[in-house]
Amino acid sequence: MRLEDIGEPVIVGAVFGSPSKIRPAWFIWNGRRHNVIETNYTWVERKGRTSLHHFAVSDGADIFELILNTESLTWRLEHVETPG
Repeated sequence: MRLEDIGEPVIVGAVFGSPSKIRPAWFIWNGRRHNVIETNYTWVERKGRTSLHHFAVSDGADIFELILNTESLTWRLEHVETPG
């Protein structure tokens, strides 16, 4: 597997359920829509009063780390892990 640092803003379609339940459904990166097939792992990081919600998700081929900043309500694609 090859891990690539990205650190770019992305557009994410997410489902918000019961309190603290967030599930990314798809995201757009480099003009391409990636449908989230599976959420592999989630965790929350605190930076001051800001919560950063991390999601390790897969589109069936690659693994992506998406981050939701709860203060600015923005999403970022932090890393991509690809086969090879």
